[in-house]
Amino acid sequence: MDLQEGRSSVVPFVHSIFFKLFVYFLLLSIVPLTLSGLLTYKNVSELLVTKLDQDASSVLEQNSRTLAFYFNDLKRMGEISFLSSAVSDFLKNKDYDAYLLSFLPLDEAFSSIHLIRPENVGITLVSDRGFVYSYGYSLNRDQSSFYQFDWMPKLSQLSSEPTITRLHDRPYSTSQEEEPVFSYVQRLYSKDLKAKGVLIIDFKRSILDSLFESSYFSKNAHGGIESGMLITSKSGDVLYPQDTDLFPTQDMQSLDQVKRIADRSGNLYRSVALLNEETDWTLIGYFRESNLYGPIYRIRNFTYWILLPSIVFCLLASFYLSHRMSDPIRHLQSLMKKVGQGDFHHLFTLRRKDEIGQLGQGFNQMVGKIKELIQLVHEEQSQKRRAELTALQSQIKPHFLYNTLESINSLARKHKEPQISKMIVLLGKLMRLSISTFDEMIPIWKELEYVRCYLELHQFRSRRPIEYEMEMDEEIQSLYTVKWVLQPVVENAILHGLDPIPNQDVSGRIEIKGWLEHDAVYLQIKDNGVGLEKSKLEEMRHNLEHNAQELTQFKQKVGLYNVQSRIRLHFGAAYGLSVHSVPEQGMRVTIKLPRRTSDDQTTDRG
Repeated sequence: MDLQEGRSSVVPFVHSIFFKLFVYFLLLSIVPLTLSGLLTYKNVSELLVTKLDQDASSVLEQNSRTLAFYFNDLKRMGEISFLSSAVSDFLKNKDYDAYLLSFLPLDEAFSSIHLIRPENVGITLVSDRGFVYSYGYSLNRDQSSFYQFDWMPKLSQLSSEPTITRLHDRPYSTSQEEEPVFSYVQRLYSKDLKAKGVLIIDFKRSILDSLFESSYFSKNAHGGIESGMLITSKSGDVLYPQDTDLFPTQDMQSLDQVKRIADRSGNLYRSVALLNEETDWTLIGYFRESNLYGPIYRIRNFTYWILLPSIVFCLLASFYLSHRMSDPIRHLQSLMKKVGQGDFHHLFTLRRKDEIGQLGQGFNQMVGKIKELIQLVHEEQSQKRRAELTALQSQIKPHFLYNTLESINSLARKHKEPQISKMIVLLGKLMRLSISTFDEMIPIWKELEYVRCYLELHQFRSRRPIEYEMEMDEEIQSLYTVKWVLQPVVENAILHGLDPIPNQDVSGRIEIKGWLEHDAVYLQIKDNGVGLEKSKLEEMRHNLEHNAQELTQFKQKVGLYNVQSRIRLHFGAAYGLSVHSVPEQGMRVTIKLPRRTSDDQTTDRG
């Protein structure tokens, strides 16, 4: 046995406090240095990327607002056209001669509308009845079937919102028919909403150059593109700028979905996309990553040169500190082994004022406390044995009382006194339920059994007949409550409610029922007694809420106030008694308890 203990006392080096401290110090020094370098590199990188993303997003938002402003001008032109009487008459017109006569008022109307955006290259008005009017260009009537063009949106799409078409040529114009344009298309209605048509406003791609002239390509000193902006349609076609071939064609379709893309020379770019909801166009800003990460690479190299000397210093410092701290701990370890073997005469004598010195003082105090606790355990065991003897002796008295009641019961039956016999049986059962258990928490069914015996006894002593009814589910009866919460309330109902009824022929009635509500159990006792006046009822409610414990302790109120005090001491202020009474109609007492399925649940303290 001694040999095994000697072997177990030898701690392997890898498990020793010196080795662990050495490793911990290395980890606490080298790991933070390494992580600081990596985190610095990562945070600076993310900070620069986030800053560029924010700057690019800010520029894109500004450009998106500019584009939205232009789109709103086109919508305003459409709204003014909708309010024009000349436009309304044109849409309602069915006669060709009247159609020719409508040109002059339409010219006057659109001359003012065109001033909102004079850079637009033409305005076209098409009625659903086949008439076409053009402003700002000469119409080629051989190519004026606008509803047949593939770029023309379906009329069902125009019923809710106007739209901007893709780039298309202008075969309906006698000049510049091959120059591509965008078209703003809006559904129009006559003022009486009986005639319909379409408004088409054409504008060149060069208008976007004027809108975004400050956001075009920027180049470095060597002519390489560093940053720029693109606009793509919903289908992925590049709308702006016109002459860009920086990125491969197949990558342009998904440029608004990626954060990184390579140009035709292999240079990596970072992109930021923003959707303009008015036009369904996507604005994409991009910038070259090589210009972004140059400062980051310099920070990384600088970190390496600081990290290597720091690691060497940490190795030396970790070795010294580990040795310095492990020696007194090993000494304390040997003392603890001796104490573990039952030798309490060895104390830690190392004179240090740091935490290890305090640990030694704590060890010395612990040894002293252990001695005191051992002495207390001996005393407690002695007191426990004496208490057990006293409890055994106290059981003799109830046993003697039960035997005496049983003898009286036998004598009553012998002399044919059934009422006395029944009263003795009920009294014995009542006393057995009262003193047979010392548990503070009991099932609700035991409370009901106790109240039932109590009411049966009162059938004999009361001057008037007492009827009672108990309505409670088995689930509620199986729950637990504080001992003796129903009987004092029932006794209060009999003594202060039923007994004072003047008419002796009136039967007293007590109803006891229970129900569950969320996590609470409600028990209610209702009588048909004399009730309470409003002033006394308010006084009782006030005392139950604020003075129950004081009245129970100092004024020996053992009825409702006693029950209220015990419930709140066990479960808290959220539970207890509430009373309701009407004079000459009786009184209702409701008890709120927590839902407890056993007698050892943690007592609530509200």
